[in-house]
Parts: sequence; C-alpha cells; structure tokens
Amino acid sequence: MNDVCKSSRTSPIEPNEAPGFYDWSIVAACFGLTLTLGEAFWSFGVFFVPLQQEFGWSRAVVSSFFTAFLLGYAVSVVVSGRIADRYNPKPVLFVSAFLVGIGLCLCGFANNVHHLRLFIFVVGLGSGATWSIPNSIVQRWFHRKKQAGLALGIVVSGVGVGALIFAPLNNYLILNWGWRSTFLAIGVLFSGVIVASTLAIKRCPPNTLRSAPKGDCGSLFERAMPHLNKSQITSWTFAATVFMLSAGVFSFQIVSTHMVAHASDLGISPSAAAAALGFMGALSIPGRMVSGILSTKLGWNKLLSFAYFGIGVSIVWLWLLSGDWMLHCFALSYGVFHGVRIAGGIGVLGEIFGLQSLGELIGVSTAVAQIVGAFAPYAAGAIFDATGSYSLVFFLVCISSAAAGVVAALLKRIGASYGASTT
Repeated sequence: MNDVCKSSRTSPIEPNEAPGFYDWSIVAACFGLTLTLGEAFWSFGVFFVPLQQEFGWSRAVVSSFFTAFLLGYAVSVVVSGRIADRYNPKPVLFVSAFLVGIGLCLCGFANNVHHLRLFIFVVGLGSGATWSIPNSIVQRWFHRKKQAGLALGIVVSGVGVGALIFAPLNNYLILNWGWRSTFLAIGVLFSGVIVASTLAIKRCPPNTLRSAPKGDCGSLFERAMPHLNKSQITSWTFAATVFMLSAGVFSFQIVSTHMVAHASDLGISPSAAAAALGFMGALSIPGRMVSGILSTKLGWNKLLSFAYFGIGVSIVWLWLLSGDWMLHCFALSYGVFHGVRIAGGIGVLGEIFGLQSLGELIGVSTAVAQIVGAFAPYAAGAIFDATGSYSLVFFLVCISSAAAGVVAALLKRIGASYGASTT
C-alpha cells in the first residue's frame, strides 16, 4: 500500500538518455498496433444505421453488438497484459491477429444478432493485446529517457489516427460494397497490420536485457519502480483511478456508438455524421501528443482533470446539437479532450504504480473500466427506446465526467492521505 503512496509523492525521474533510432522504431511498431483499435472503438457507430435498417432491430439491440465486443476486450486486455509482463509478447500478438481477423470476417456472414454478438466478442478477445502490450512496452523502452511522454503520446494517438482513416473509409465501403463485404475487407487488413507490427516488437531494450539477471528486464524495473501487488490494487488510489477511467469509457462508448444515430435523427446526413466521427478521432491525436509533452510540467492528474471537465462541456454541446456546424464544433472539442484523457489515463498509471507489472496494471484497470462501460451503449439505446430522446443519457454523461474531473484533481492528495493513515 505504501508503495503506491511513495510513488505518487516522489518527483518525476529526470531523463538521462536520448532515445535512438531503434527506440523510435519500437514506437512505430506499437503505433501500428494501436492503429487497429481506431476502427474497433470509433467505427462501429458507422455500422449502426445499416444494421438497424437491414434487420429492423431496436437501438438497444444494435448497441448490444458493441457491448459484446467490450466484454471480450475486457477479458483480453487483462490476460494479454499479464502474459506479456512475464513472457515474450509476440505469440500473444500473433493470436490477437488471428482472432481479430477471423472475427471481423465472420461478422460479414452473420444472419442474426446472436451471430454478430459472438463474432464481435471474438474480435474483442483479440483486440485487448493491441492496447495493453504496446503501451507497457513503450514505457519500458523509454524509461529514464528523454521524450518519454512524447513517445507514449505517439503510441496512444494510433487509435485517433485509426479513427481518422477507418470511420470514413468504412462508411465509403458500406455505401459501395455493403456492410458484409466491409467486414471482410477490414478483417484481412487488420490481421495483416497486427502481424507486420508484431515482427518489430521487443519487450524491452537489448542493453537492459543484457544487464538484467537471467535476462529478465522486469527485475530491473522492479528495483527502479514499485511493484504491483494486492495492496496496491485494493488501495483507494487505485479505486479512484479506476473510477476516472470508467467515467471516460462510459462517455466514449455512448458517443462513439450513438453519435451518428443522434445526428441522423436531427436531419444530419449519415455520411456527414460518419465524417465528424472520424474528425473527432483525428482531433484526439493532438490532444494525445500535446498531453505527453505537457505532462512533465503539469503532471498527469491535472491534465486528466482538465480533460474530464472539457468532456462534460462538450457533451452539453452535443445535447444542444442543431446543425452540421455544431456537430463539427463538438467533434473538435470532444476529440481534443478525449485525446488528453486517453494519454493521461495511461501515463498516470505508470507514474503512480510503476513499470514492473505495467502491462497487467493497464489490463486490470482497463478491464474494470470496460466492464463498467460495456453496457453503456445498450443502456443508452434502451433509454432512447423508452423516452424517444438522448437527454437523460447526456445528462448522466455530464455528471459522471464532472465527478471524474474532481477525482482527478484530488488524485495525489487521495494517495497521500491514504498513505498517512497506513504508516
């Protein structure tokens, strides 16, 4: 328990080594892995209307399709992070490529909602590794190196770049090929991207591996930073961190799944709404990058607090949406704040809990947040079906975002107070 608090009270480690060419090649490979999540998390909303039109399902039923993905993702992100902390991550990523590819391709042959839920659950089982593994690897490679925040910002920005590319691309393919062929195409594409990126991945730097006992780089990080243990996972600091992550996931799952449908209800064309969704993902990129640079001066918790309050204000704007220009303003605002939130959520975990079991830590915290948020799309759809409006949904998102902003601002104080009570 004290390890958590000690970590949160210590000053950031001053970088003492400049990254080399191979360090940045690892960043590029990790970026390729997170790129595939851009489609998974940002583009399912593009499939929302075509599925509803073809099968005549309610919005709650269509939303359950994404819930199935999130449940599979929650399982995968824990298991893959734990395995990658202890063993070579490449076999895990190759399995991930197979599951993502086969799951997406099978979605193209689905004839009922049960098929879609099962196949997209398989996609989720493969997708978790493309988040926990690259984000833990890049922090190990850049431990005590200059531009560590920038490197992490680049890796997490892969999701935003994926949104920029795949949301409008998927919409184009659906309009010209149909949603079934689109699933087949992206299944083959993503499997190839994951395999290509995996070939360049290594768990930790060669010089670290040579100097570590029995070639285990994790043992060096254990001495340099606190080790994740049961007392840390059950601490109030971890609970507060998970609450923040859950609030962010709750907001994002609702926006990414229902924004296109909400905009369409207001007379905005599906193509324009899909473009705004991709625009929103693109604008998360500068948020992720800038937050990595500013983190050394402001601290991750202050950036997180700023991001959550910004998300809450953005949701109010979406609530009052009345035209294309307001939709694009929302995409601008939400995208930037969402990007800061993503980078901050990963950065604060390594800062507070250390690097030894960072993959597992990312996995556990992300899984809890995803399980909490997994039913958000379904619940939002059910509320809309019952009330004919998203007003109550947007109100709940605003409240949860504001609460997360307060917790983020007090995160280090929570850790310090808890440490004082247990010494």
